[in-house]
Amino acid sequence: MSIRLVNGCVNCENLANDNTCKVHHEKVKEIHTCDSFDMRVSLKDEVECGTCIKFSTPRCPNQANAVHGMLCNEWAPKANA
Repeated sequence: MSIRLVNGCVNCENLANDNTCKVHHEKVKEIHTCDSFDMRVSLKDEVECGTCIKFSTPRCPNQANAVHGMLCNEWAPKANA
């Protein structure tokens, strides 16, 4: 399984407000992930080239093809949380 920035419990549709997983019924932290991961709907629109700090820079691994709306495994947020 690949490690991705957004495949953590905090970005999962199954996370309850009290940081309990609705699937496994356990408390989780931002470092956790699992095979039942289901990305929050809002993130599906947020994680794309237009929101990536690497977009239109030499650090972008897909400079020739990167466009707003494109998804990539190299995505990095523009702001630090």
